[in-house]
Amino acid sequence: MGLPDQCALRPRRWGALLESHDTRRARWGGFGPCTNRGNCDGCPVRTAINEQRTVVEVNAHRVLVRVEPIYAGDRVMFNAGPDGWRLWVTTGPDDRDYRKRRPWCWDEATRVPGWDLGRPYIDEHGEGFWLERTTRVPAWGCTITTREWPSFTRHGFRVNGTRVALLHHHGECTHGEELLNAISHACPGPDGADEERVPLGWWQAREMTPQTRGDLRIGVNVRPMSVRIVAIEGIHDERARLTLTGSGWTTDRVRAAAEALRAHLADH
Repeated sequence: MGLPDQCALRPRRWGALLESHDTRRARWGGFGPCTNRGNCDGCPVRTAINEQRTVVEVNAHRVLVRVEPIYAGDRVMFNAGPDGWRLWVTTGPDDRDYRKRRPWCWDEATRVPGWDLGRPYIDEHGEGFWLERTTRVPAWGCTITTREWPSFTRHGFRVNGTRVALLHHHGECTHGEELLNAISHACPGPDGADEERVPLGWWQAREMTPQTRGDLRIGVNVRPMSVRIVAIEGIHDERARLTLTGSGWTTDRVRAAAEALRAHLADH
């Protein structure tokens, strides 16, 4: 019909972005032009999906991506579409400092591993869509290191170079990376990464302790400088021990870390 080729990996709106996750359902319209004359083999856009991943540089469980149209020469013609778009990652509708971050293009929005596409969004400032973080990706700004010995393994969690959590378990790892990522999601930000006293009391241990799941139970012990979370299977078999340090740990963060430990160890 004389219509130009479009690439199903180059969406130009939320609906097309959803279709790009499974290109078999992609429909013509809403996508950018093909850059390789219809030949997907060796196409740089296809290669970039795996080799040029987009990082969400915000530590939040979900982000709002605002879509800003760009018009050449600051002219808006009647019924004319935009000449391009900028996509801004924000922490939510009330975020006003998002322009300090680097904007995305639409092609980059298809290369965000570990985040699920959420619902579209619109308000008086324009359109956008949500991205939901999953445990397939660690928290941005949190570095996870692993050291193995013949009899035990340790995973350290550092924010701004300061350790905020230490996971210790006997033998080799029986869990996946999703446990480590889930713990990193609970870790405090840079303001709470320090060597100061944990601002919690022993009487708060009960509200931070998740319920027993099967044979696995979680114990929370608040100490002057740390919080210790122990996963015990059966009566005396210690599966793992998680130690939290720094002034940034709150009851919600401790419980989230304990819930992550329980959820992921119970599945292995």
